[in-house]
Amino acid sequence: MDKLLARTERHQTLIIDAVDRPGLDHVDAGSSQSATEPADTVPAAADAQDAAGRSSTDR
Repeated sequence: MDKLLARTERHQTLIIDAVDRPGLDHVDAGSSQSATEPADTVPAAADAQDAAGRSSTDR
């Protein structure tokens, strides 16, 4: 179980790094949120984009 958890955490780190490197938008769906919070955040993040994966507020 410890190996699975370590592998999962490493995979998550690699994915977040890959998304952050080119400055792509993403929604943090961490465990500290309820299930509805990320669901409410996604449409707002999509509305803020002026190109795929990039919001105009990031520039």
